[in-house]
Amino acid sequence: MSVAANRRRVDPDPAFARAFEEAASRLPGARFPELATARERAIARFVELGIPTQRDEAWKFTPVARLVNRPHAVRPPSEPPLERVLPHLLGGPKARRLVFVNGVLQPQWSHVGGLPERASIESLARVLETRPTAVLEELAEPDQGRSFTALNAALTDCGAWIELSPGTELADPVQLLFLTVAGASAPMSHPRIVLRLGAGARLALIESHVGLEPGPALTNLVFGARLQEGATLAHDRLLFQAAEAAFVGRAEVHLGGASRYEQTTLALGGALLRSESEVSIEGGEVECRLCGLAVPREGEHVDTFVRVHHRAPASHSDQLFKSVVEERGHHAFAGKIFVHPGAQRTNAYQKNENLLLAEDGEVDVKPELEIYADDVKCSHGATCSELDPSALFYLRARGLDAATARGLLTWAFAAELLGRLADPSARAAARRALAARLPAGAPADEEAAA
Repeated sequence: MSVAANRRRVDPDPAFARAFEEAASRLPGARFPELATARERAIARFVELGIPTQRDEAWKFTPVARLVNRPHAVRPPSEPPLERVLPHLLGGPKARRLVFVNGVLQPQWSHVGGLPERASIESLARVLETRPTAVLEELAEPDQGRSFTALNAALTDCGAWIELSPGTELADPVQLLFLTVAGASAPMSHPRIVLRLGAGARLALIESHVGLEPGPALTNLVFGARLQEGATLAHDRLLFQAAEAAFVGRAEVHLGGASRYEQTTLALGGALLRSESEVSIEGGEVECRLCGLAVPREGEHVDTFVRVHHRAPASHSDQLFKSVVEERGHHAFAGKIFVHPGAQRTNAYQKNENLLLAEDGEVDVKPELEIYADDVKCSHGATCSELDPSALFYLRARGLDAATARGLLTWAFAAELLGRLADPSARAAARRALAARLPAGAPADEEAAA
């Protein structure tokens, strides 16, 4: 592998270009010359940009090249048994959902019927075949020097296109479930999710990424949402990947005036989980809340990268991200709030709290503010600590053994974020996953509730 002159990028493994050459003629929309040309430009751009190294400021805490830059297969066939899929179907019996296995839509488990007349939920593959120009406009968006966005544009063939006309509200959630069955094939998938919410529209979205088999795998996601005036989006993202799997996801969200966006991410499994959120607040009276919980262990690496841009006056953003870092786990958080000129009366807050349960756990934190307005209320804070000895002493003095006391305090620290999930079934699934991951599990009353 050759190294770029400035060492900020390395050349992609040639297997990526070979995978594109083999798959190009089979990708949805391949019969449309303009779309095929856009894909070819995107793979060339990916090769030009290369894979970022830790000398790239945006990736300074994450060895993504070491974890991702290896041969992967596109769409290896796999169909897990229904009993392995059922526990991951969330949102209740009336939820609409699209289910994918290694990037392939599974119609037997998917359901998007009975929608209001002014709502549309389609698989991206269908839109590529029926409305290629619309997807072409999405793929033509600037990659901002991000090689994984270019790779997604080249190979994307799964995901969803969701549109709600002004005033449309879905009473039940929509779930997008991406299952990965690794095996020996090292599969990769490149989902793209496009959301368009008209003025006053309301949607609850559950986005689930679940690994069913251990082994190398790559999910490279691009999520784009545009909310018009007064629209509301509750976005729950569950990352329950298997050992050796990597997830690299970017969310780009544009918020119109008086809209509301709530994103909660649970990162509970996977060799590498990189979640990027770039939120642009483009109108007044916007409410934006971003939350996340990461629990890395045994060599796992979770990287949370957040940028919130206040471009209009009188809006509010609030960030709360936590991690519980166990033995040989690594969590990195880089968050930045931009208050652009003219964005007066902005309220923006950012808080990052990290709990270290082992001496060989690692946490890197980089909180930032960049403010170009003078009538604002902005703050950020970050902490990294062990369990509070005085709290442990208090519980021990009341008859709890050391392990139970530590488990109770750890659960109390982490479980706050479970309550931020909008959907009850997502909260229950996250509660079970968190209990399985923490050394002491969940308290008895929480186990009963689950």
